[in-house]
Amino acid sequence: MNTQVKVGIFFVVGLIILLAVFDFVGDISFFRNEYKLTTYFDSIGELREGNPVKLEGYDVGKVSKISVDDRRIEVQFNVKEGIGIRKDSVASINLTSLLGTSYINLTFGSPESPVAVAGDVLPSENPANINEILAKVDSAVGSIDGALSGLDVFGSNKEQLSNIVNNIDIVLEDVKEGKGTIGKLFKDDSLYNEAESTFSNVNEITTSIKEGKGTLGKMLNDESLYNDAKVALTNLGQLSKKLNNSDGTIGKLINDDTLYNEATGAATNLNDILEKINSGQGTLGQLVNDDKLYKDAQDTLLKVDKSIDTLDDLAPLGVLGTALGVVTLF
Repeated sequence: MNTQVKVGIFFVVGLIILLAVFDFVGDISFFRNEYKLTTYFDSIGELREGNPVKLEGYDVGKVSKISVDDRRIEVQFNVKEGIGIRKDSVASINLTSLLGTSYINLTFGSPESPVAVAGDVLPSENPANINEILAKVDSAVGSIDGALSGLDVFGSNKEQLSNIVNNIDIVLEDVKEGKGTIGKLFKDDSLYNEAESTFSNVNEITTSIKEGKGTLGKMLNDESLYNDAKVALTNLGQLSKKLNNSDGTIGKLINDDTLYNEATGAATNLNDILEKINSGQGTLGQLVNDDKLYKDAQDTLLKVDKSIDTLDDLAPLGVLGTALGVVTLF
């Protein structure tokens, strides 16, 4: 192999390596399948040629050319084929951070929109001016700092707040040393032991109840009480049904109006009788209201009393006369 052939082979290999380097490092694509799209911005901030182009954060290409076109900034960028960028996909300039690299972000667009082809112009969304944002933030921070510097939060209460903090510190120190009720609660294990014993007793009681021991356990576990109550409620329901249907004496008393009507009539008659007695009508009315009978009865009793006294006085004479009559007879 002569020298010219060797030089030619070396030149071709070097050219291939150089094109590969341009393809992967630079903006010139010889081996990659890409196509060019364009968009326009009023301002691009720190966007530069070679910056990434992303589809909702996924790298799909790079910015290839930036130029001015009639008071607008024309940005051309290359994207990989097969990504499926839509014609209504919106391009915007984003930052990786406040001090990071700018990149073009593309939205997915609507599924109904056709896929963009080489040379299409995509709609854009102008970015916020980072310098204006930083200026506003700096102004806001300055205003807040000035307001806080002139604001006395505690004012005349500083001394009182200091005393409160000191008292709290003293109380916490006493609690730490086991002084006072709260300190004993923290330091003394007797409360814990008593609580543990109480929980143990409660556990035993609940276990006994669960096992059906004792009155409460039987009430909770024995179904006889439930069955008796069910039977009692059934009987009570039947009884109330009978009472409602006027069955039996009590049912008739509750539902039959005859007794009520008779009682009402009797009460009316009794009221009439009492009114007549009170007005002095009839024998019983005169007995209750006329004093003459009382006086006549009193005079009669006096006469009877006098007659009895007279008989008592004449009794000896009668005995003597009887004796004399017997003697005369013999």
